[in-house]
Amino acid sequence: MARELKVIDVSRVPELLRLAEEVRGTNEPRLLRRDGEDLAILMPARRSPKRPRRAKTRADHEAFLSSLGGWEGVVDTDRLIADIYESRRRSTRPPVEL
Repeated sequence: MARELKVIDVSRVPELLRLAEEVRGTNEPRLLRRDGEDLAILMPARRSPKRPRRAKTRADHEAFLSSLGGWEGVVDTDRLIADIYESRRRSTRPPVEL
C-alpha cells in the first residue's frame, strides 16, 4: 500500500514555486544539493489519470476473431512448447561456491 505524501503549499515560497513550475514544464526531475551533499529530488507529479479507453466495437471483436489461427503452419507449436520447457530445465547461472 502506498503511503500518503505530506503536502507542502509552495504558493508563498516564490523560488521553490519557480523550481516546481520548471520541473513540471520540462517534465524532468531536479536533484537538490547543498555543499556537495544530495538533499532531495524534485520530480514532476503525474498530470492526470489516463484517458478512459474507448469502448470496444463489434468491428474490433470481429477483427480479433479473424486473427485466430494466423500462425497456423508458420510455427510448430508442439516444438515451441518443448523448447520452452527445455530452456527452463537448463540453468545458465554459474554454480554457487560457499
